[in-house]
Amino acid sequence: MYFCISITPHTYPMNTIRHTTLSVLLMLCVVVAGCSHEATPPADVFSETTMVDFLEQAYLLEGFYAIETGYQYDTLHPEMLASYDSLLASYDITRDDFERSVRWYGDHPDIYERVHDSVLARIDAAMED
Repeated sequence: MYFCISITPHTYPMNTIRHTTLSVLLMLCVVVAGCSHEATPPADVFSETTMVDFLEQAYLLEGFYAIETGYQYDTLHPEMLASYDSLLASYDITRDDFERSVRWYGDHPDIYERVHDSVLARIDAAMED
């Protein structure tokens, strides 16, 4: 079975072309403006600075346990869980607070990537000292 599409030339009045062009440009501006607005964490979510600070400490804890105890990332040892609880307590936050923040950053991967890159840069800088 064959399909044939016939394209016939149409002539459009100049006003229609100009109106269509302006409409498309206006929609494009709205889309670009809407996409370029960066989300800000709500009040019940860690700020980027707090998230960087917290994750830096968590990564260092995990690294310590990986080296010292053979900690495997696929299992959570009781000692590691206790260390996480201590870290949460030092920031005066609950697991629910942390999980809510992780979910929010997970929904905003561009911001999480920036946070993650900052954590790694801090750890790299500390290792060089």
